[in-house]
Amino acid sequence: MAPASGDFVLHPFHNANIHERRFAARLVRAVPIGLIVLTSVLVAVGVFKNTTLLLSICAVLNLAQWLFVSSSAMFGILGSHRVKETAIAAEAEAILAERSSNSENVVQVQHVIVFPNYEEDEAMIADTLRCIQEARGSKDFVVVLGMEEREGESGKTKAENLEKRFETSFRKMFSTYHPKGKHEVHLDGSEDEEVPGKASNLKWAVNRAHERCREELNLDMENSILTVADADCLFHPLYFAHLTAEFRVMRDAPGEQHRWTMWQAPQLPYRNYYISPAPSRVWGYISSIYEFGGVSSLISGGHHMVFSAYSVHLQLAVDAQLWDGDIIAEDHHAYIKGFFYSVHCSAVQAMQAAKGDGGIAALRGCRPALRVRPVMLPVKSTSVVSAEGYWPTWVARWDQAKRHCQGVSELSYSLLAIWDMLCTLPLSVYNLQFMMQLSKVVLKLFLMHTVSVCQAIALGVLTLYWVLHHRSVPYCPDRIWMASSDGDTLLCGLAGAWALTWPVMIPFALVAIANYRFIRCSFSEPKEESKGSTSLWHQQDGEIPPTYGSKALTLIGLIIFDCLVLLGPVMVPYGLFAQLVGCWNVLLRGNHFKYVTAAKMLSSGGPDYGTMPSGP
Repeated sequence: MAPASGDFVLHPFHNANIHERRFAARLVRAVPIGLIVLTSVLVAVGVFKNTTLLLSICAVLNLAQWLFVSSSAMFGILGSHRVKETAIAAEAEAILAERSSNSENVVQVQHVIVFPNYEEDEAMIADTLRCIQEARGSKDFVVVLGMEEREGESGKTKAENLEKRFETSFRKMFSTYHPKGKHEVHLDGSEDEEVPGKASNLKWAVNRAHERCREELNLDMENSILTVADADCLFHPLYFAHLTAEFRVMRDAPGEQHRWTMWQAPQLPYRNYYISPAPSRVWGYISSIYEFGGVSSLISGGHHMVFSAYSVHLQLAVDAQLWDGDIIAEDHHAYIKGFFYSVHCSAVQAMQAAKGDGGIAALRGCRPALRVRPVMLPVKSTSVVSAEGYWPTWVARWDQAKRHCQGVSELSYSLLAIWDMLCTLPLSVYNLQFMMQLSKVVLKLFLMHTVSVCQAIALGVLTLYWVLHHRSVPYCPDRIWMASSDGDTLLCGLAGAWALTWPVMIPFALVAIANYRFIRCSFSEPKEESKGSTSLWHQQDGEIPPTYGSKALTLIGLIIFDCLVLLGPVMVPYGLFAQLVGCWNVLLRGNHFKYVTAAKMLSSGGPDYGTMPSGP
């Protein structure tokens, strides 16, 4: 899977790092905050010089955000109807796999599962391992606990307890201990100390796991799938069986797509839904729209990056070194680095082939092979809830929001890799398909991390402008209508200066409907239909109590209240302000960031948060 050997030795642009000391690295770190500053300046010019400019900026940003949120929600709603049929199909696949498992002609697929963790609750990890134990084929799994040396003796004791408890449940279970004080060496020769967190832990754990699986367990690396996940992630019992079936189909088909595929299941943070305070619930709505909707869009040919819990060919993970030691958003980075690694490999092959046939092969250009495939069997995780009380939960959620928003650094990394790529590859390898794939990668990052902030700033300024000018904006009507076909006022409507009521309500309604469907199809219905199953995945229903005998009624009421009343106010500090902090930190410090493990409480026997009763 590594680049083919030959005369061409290309600069490894996929290994670019925003902490390098060269000017280009410093420049791309300024891009996120620069886009926000540029938007603010243009908005200010619009306020004082040209109202049409102000309206135009707001209209473009509003439309982009409207399309992004609405399309994600619609894809999510459609995808939620695929969960049950995917589970049925996976059950049939698992039965066929069991029947053929004894055949000498069937090459077995191995699963290596890594759980990086730091100061996580032992009981929570035990539940996660129990869920893996309940999966089809778990006796053949290799499970790795990615521990941190800095956790000290308590971490070692925890790992030893878990290994002893589950040692007979899997083919092999062992722990790795990420050492303190390691450094990440960059392409320009500079180096930085690793950032403590999931990425640096994974970099160490996956390499150690690969060595042990190859040398001690004698696993076939060509038929091994790596899955990484957080300590609170519960996989569907048929997730790995479904992966096995898909991998075998791709492996037996022409080409090598099985080596260049990442698998992503939609992840929903609703295991503790009802006991979660407002900031955690509201973040869950937004996160679920992006992730469930993004995964569902893959069914229709859309684009999405992996998130939190995902799977990838083990050898690809090692060859591409998908995780760097000084990044925060390890999931998005793994996908983006894998994408640019596939660009690098494809370019090498195209240039070597062109040398042999006089340049004809170069006309085919670069064709990056990395793809993400959806697995419509949701992964269940938890939202931030602190056992210490209401206010500590809000603080813990702020820490998590800052960490998530630090993912904007991946936009800078992508731009730096593109710059190095443009300086490396000849024009002959570029083609329309390649450029389209590249634009999707960058556009997704823009939409996730900068467009929403710029839109909030522009719309906020326009609202203030409207208030200070006696609730009017030049060229725009001062009355609210349901709709209008008048071209002269369309710009005002799109900008938000004059309300087109029904378009504004569409994304709010879609977010509410989508999250109702997510919770119903992934939490409530599986438990209702489990018919006494003791599967941990099926038993997790979000702890939603009934209202007048109906859990659905409770869910509908809470979601409507959250979306209509709390969504806007909560997303100002946890969305807008957190993203501004993230952009500023990337400019000044890159990914050097204090990683704070999120507090996660599952039991409803803790303090009263308003949505849960105090326990006995």
